[in-house]
Amino acid sequence: MFPAVVIIVACCTTVILFLYKYTTYTYKYWKSKSVTFATPVPLFGNIKDHVTLKMTQGECLKNIYNDFPREKFVGMYQLQTPTLLLRDPETIRLFLVKSFAHFTDRGFSYDGHREPLTKHLVNLEGDTWKILRQKLTPTFSSGKIKSMLGLLQGCGVQLIEYMDATIESGKTEFEIRDLTAKFTTDVIGTCAFGLECNSLKDSQSEFRRMGCAVLNSSASLALAKMVRVFFPKLFKALKLRTFPAEVQQFFMGIVKQTIDFRNTNRVRRNDFIQLLLEIKNQNHNQENAIKSIELTEELIAAQVFVFFLAGFETSSTTLSFCLHEMAVNQDIQNRVYDEINETANMYGLPFSYEAISSMNYLEQCLKETMRKYPPVQALARVCTKQFRVPGTDLDLDVGTAVLIPVYAIHHDPQYYPEPDTFNPDRFAKDGDGGGGDNGRPSGVFLPFGDGPRICIGMRFAMLEMKLALAQFLHRYLVTLSDKSCTRIEFEPASFLSCPKGGIWLNVNKRKA
Repeated sequence: MFPAVVIIVACCTTVILFLYKYTTYTYKYWKSKSVTFATPVPLFGNIKDHVTLKMTQGECLKNIYNDFPREKFVGMYQLQTPTLLLRDPETIRLFLVKSFAHFTDRGFSYDGHREPLTKHLVNLEGDTWKILRQKLTPTFSSGKIKSMLGLLQGCGVQLIEYMDATIESGKTEFEIRDLTAKFTTDVIGTCAFGLECNSLKDSQSEFRRMGCAVLNSSASLALAKMVRVFFPKLFKALKLRTFPAEVQQFFMGIVKQTIDFRNTNRVRRNDFIQLLLEIKNQNHNQENAIKSIELTEELIAAQVFVFFLAGFETSSTTLSFCLHEMAVNQDIQNRVYDEINETANMYGLPFSYEAISSMNYLEQCLKETMRKYPPVQALARVCTKQFRVPGTDLDLDVGTAVLIPVYAIHHDPQYYPEPDTFNPDRFAKDGDGGGGDNGRPSGVFLPFGDGPRICIGMRFAMLEMKLALAQFLHRYLVTLSDKSCTRIEFEPASFLSCPKGGIWLNVNKRKA
């Protein structure tokens, strides 16, 4: 009996020691680089609360950010992965803009063969990303986006008709995030695919169902996404999926059907697929086209898919957060309404592109919403060429992960006094035509990122959200309901800022 117990204890001890060694073998990395670092916990590194779904990535990084107020950057560990957390605005601009050539990639793994929808602009790397970005940039010019205004206005009319009918039936309490998600699903369905989604009238529409499937924030899918980020080989070996197979089949099928229909019937629309088809046709017809990635149906489907994913979810949550703040701060809502009313009187209805562009205070409210609730709470980069950080002895090795803690920066009282207070005047333009930064340095407002990899759809998103709020608040008053929470909590399993339990508000028609 005694020898057996000894053997069992020895084996268990050996296994524990092996696991400890394996999960901590990288933890001397930042010390060897003479970089100040956060003390890691075996297995989890510095992201235990995020991995165990106690808090979002942004909230977890904010704790590290706040622990080192005097440092320009801090070493940390994402599980076993050494990661440099940037704190200083000048350093952030250096990495994202000035020395972008050393940090071109985000480091997101993808499998373009098994999951072709993942081969999109957000994930792509190196020359492939650069060439595709060059091809797609003209599709998001002011002129192209302006041509989609009629489609956006039509979706706004459908929202108003739905709201009028629902309020007249006696319902005035709404889960606002669900409402805005249906609206932005219709917007992206129309502007990307040229299809009527009818999500507002039919909550079981295919587009709405696929949107919910893509952004399912269950613990199991959150775990699968973490495995993809930190253990890509294991993710592939286990044949895990970034999105359910039905999502891939749906989007690949829709894009193919749309392309075939338009080519066969010579149909043309002012939407995203049409712009991509024009690029595809131009490249076939030009001998000196941008050196090439062939814009196949699969590649087009991937770009349309990420436009759908980024366009409907980030915009819908921003709209819902903004309406929540309007309900909490009635004085701000009144000021927004006055501006909308004055604009309507000056330019007439429906709101034109020039009218929307003129609503400065409404834009300030959106910017303050994205400051307080940034859709993406952290930006990721990876070192692609060895880099000496200027003014230091730190040489970053190729493959080193870099994080910019957007949520933490947006809540730093050094840049935004009383950061938990919703104050759109932070973004007021000064009297001599300044950009409304109120003396803040560049690199501390990052809802769309910065540098060459800044969100390509930024202009479209701002137009979509400003128009939606102008149409909505011109007609309706939002107030807190019995189900409202004055302080928003985030859903930890979501990779975007997502309100836990939704956002409940009362919506009533304004008195004439």
